[in-house]
Parts: sequence; C-alpha cells; structure tokens
Amino acid sequence: MVLSFLAIGFTSVVATVNSTAGDHIKIILAFVLIILSSSVFALKSNRELRTMETISTDMSSGTPAKKFLKNLNLGYYQQFLGPTLSGPSDETYNVYQEGMDTPRSGRAPLQSFHTLSLRYKISQLWTVGGSVAAVNGYSDQVENRGGVINNGDTTFFNTRLSLFFPTVSKSFGSFYTNFSYELPTSEIAKENRQRSGWVIGETLSFKLPSYKWTAGISGQLYRIFYENSQRTAVLPNGFRAMPTQLQTMILSVSPYANYRFNDRYQLGSTVVMDWDQRGFQESSREFNNNLPHRARLTGTYFPSLKYLTSVGLFTQALVKFRPDTTALGAEVAVNF
Repeated sequence: MVLSFLAIGFTSVVATVNSTAGDHIKIILAFVLIILSSSVFALKSNRELRTMETISTDMSSGTPAKKFLKNLNLGYYQQFLGPTLSGPSDETYNVYQEGMDTPRSGRAPLQSFHTLSLRYKISQLWTVGGSVAAVNGYSDQVENRGGVINNGDTTFFNTRLSLFFPTVSKSFGSFYTNFSYELPTSEIAKENRQRSGWVIGETLSFKLPSYKWTAGISGQLYRIFYENSQRTAVLPNGFRAMPTQLQTMILSVSPYANYRFNDRYQLGSTVVMDWDQRGFQESSREFNNNLPHRARLTGTYFPSLKYLTSVGLFTQALVKFRPDTTALGAEVAVNF
C-alpha cells in the first residue's frame, strides 16, 4: 500500500515536468523512489524478515534505523598524480589533459582526483547509488606546445546516478554489470550544452585455479548527448569558426591481472585502451583512436583498520614508453 502511494505521488510529480531539466529531475526522483521503496521493505516486521532466506540473521536483528544504515555505504577515493621520471619535479603528465602522445603535451600541475560515492543495498543482489568527482592542482599552471595551458583550478565532473546489477556466475568466471545516468552538472558540460549521458560498465572476472591470482577484462561504453554535437563559435569579426566536433561516445577496454601475496599486500596491473566518436560520426560505426594506450602497475596495502580500506603506490605510463610521460602516484580508499 505504501509503495502504491509512492508510485502515485511520483507519477503526479513527473507529469508536471516537461523541460530538459525536468527529465533530469525525473531520473533523480526515480532513484529516490527506489531508495524509499527499499526502506519501506526494511521497516517490515522482524518476523517477516526472518522468512527471507537471502537476508542473514544479523540483518534481521536490531532497530529499523540500524538495518537501514547497515545497507548504506559512503565511500571516498583519492588519487594523487605526482612527478614524472623526467622533467620538472613540480609537474606531472596527465593523458586526460590533451589526449596526445607528443613531447611537451599533457604536462600539468601536480594534482589529485577525488570521488565521493553513496550506495544503498536494496537487497542481497541489487544496489543503487550516486557519485560526484573532482580534480584539483597543487603547483603552478603549465604551458604546453601550441600555447595550451593546464592550470590547477578545482574542476568538478558530472554527477552520476548508478544501478548495480546482480552478479552472473558462469563456469569460466563472473560478470559484474552497472548502469549510470549522467547529469550535466559540470561547467564544461554546461558550456557544451550537454543534455545528458549514460554509461554501461561490464567486468568479466575469470575463474582461476589459484585464489592468489585475479584476472579479467573491464569495459565501458559512455554515450553523451548535446543540443548540437558540432559546436560552432562566432569570431569577433562575425565569421563562424570551423565546428568543434564534440565527443559523443567513448568505448574503453581494460584487461587486468592482480596477484595477492597475502591478506595485506597485492600487486596489480592493467592496460587501458579506448576509442571515440565525435560530432558528425554520431550514430555511425566509425571510431577514432582516443587517448594513447596506457598501462599501470600498483602496489596496494590493505590495513586492518575499520574505515581505511586500502592505500597504494603506482606508476602510470603510456604503452609507448617515455620517461616524461611516466608518472608516479599514490591512492587511498575509505569506506564508512
């Protein structure tokens, strides 16, 4: 009965919204409805919960508030991108800054990437959540070839709302799938008049004979929608510049392999390859090489602390190795 009232209320709200911004509100309200619905289930009697075989004994004990909080997870991840093997010590190489593999490109201030995520476990199989990310620099701005300047200003990325699907297990491995809806909340998205976006993530983790080894392939398909994917700027003299072909799709594939020495230490490796479509290529089968292929080697420590999940040190390099594009860094993950 309560779920019916929630559904009726949600329908009446979205019926009054017709604008593009309203479409984003619909998506947000849909996720709120899911969370509210799951909380209603959580508030049912302990007697009814005990009849569900998929819920453990400790989940069916305690107050409703504790049960709700037990299913809620707040996570924070930070990655520090430090100096390269050659070049100034107060500069790093960030392939995402320009997407080129040429000398004196992609140089940027030392910086950190941050992600804050909130997830709610609806059941033993389904999870919903949201995340926001940002990057900030620590050193002075850096000028690259062609006068391209990368500064250390704090930049926020688009907010994402996510749904995590049940794991599918096969004899050869397991599939992990998630879907995210992207809200155009960042400044660059507003500048490009982005309407929305979605991301499908898929990971195949192979079943290996040794528990110390984990290996698999991760993939991601990212689709972006604009008012016009071919943005034209008007010059001061009144003439129109050549249209900028905005990215409309990015496809990335990342094979990985990790070795777990023991409960505390792990050595991990991955290679990232991606391709994209731009502007006039939208809805076609034509793809371009996007960012240069890159590899990463990470040593991770898993401490026995309540909230600190892991800390790690890594080196990140282009597959076509050069010292000035090989950066050192560190990362930390916290969960509450």
